[in-house]
Amino acid sequence: MFFLGKKNKYASNLRKSIKNIFGFMPGNIFLYELAFVHKSARAEMDGHEVSNERLEYLGDAVLDLIVAEYLFKKYPLVDEGELTEMRAKIVSRKTLNRLSENLGIDGLIQIKKAYTNGNKSYKGNALEAFFGAVFLDKGYLFAKKLLVEKIFSRHIDVDHLLQTEINFKSKLIEWCQKEKHDLDFEQIDIIGTGRRKQYFIEARIDNECMGRGIDFSIKGAEQVAAEKAMSKILAMQPSE
Repeated sequence: MFFLGKKNKYASNLRKSIKNIFGFMPGNIFLYELAFVHKSARAEMDGHEVSNERLEYLGDAVLDLIVAEYLFKKYPLVDEGELTEMRAKIVSRKTLNRLSENLGIDGLIQIKKAYTNGNKSYKGNALEAFFGAVFLDKGYLFAKKLLVEKIFSRHIDVDHLLQTEINFKSKLIEWCQKEKHDLDFEQIDIIGTGRRKQYFIEARIDNECMGRGIDFSIKGAEQVAAEKAMSKILAMQPSE
């Protein structure tokens, strides 16, 4: 275990790495240190053990919003259901894992070696946590500019990616059938009315909620919930 919030060689090297990879100098380096701490290598801060899971939660929401806004403006004639599927492809675990590797930030992650075998989800999770840190340190507009202008333009062919077919609901159904689990998509709530109506769906496996999705269509909400569930399932897979 190592300690956050204090001057150390790792923090100094991390500043340089972020500058080299992303072209900016962090303000609050503590946030970025925390973003790269996997739960297996918990750090200590003020007597408490911490990891990047809270930042990952925040970064997930930040990335969803940035990508949703980007797609909304880039494809003005596409309906909300298709936009949801497009967003799911861009922020899928597979895409984020690969992006983390391409950027080289996977090498910055503090993680116990046993957790790296057969499971790459920690890489995409760290990228989400990183954007949670960027949001807190620099704000939404800075995070959006970084993702769209520095990352999309250099590391992701968005048009090509969107042409690939990713149906997370089908993948989840296939997995549940293979592993003999019961799967249900349950409508929990409807938010708003008319054209602003959104559906809140849970993907439940053996009556346990494994993913939640919200969208303007039931199909879109199910896709988001299924993607979250598949991500959780992959993260729970035992290391070989």
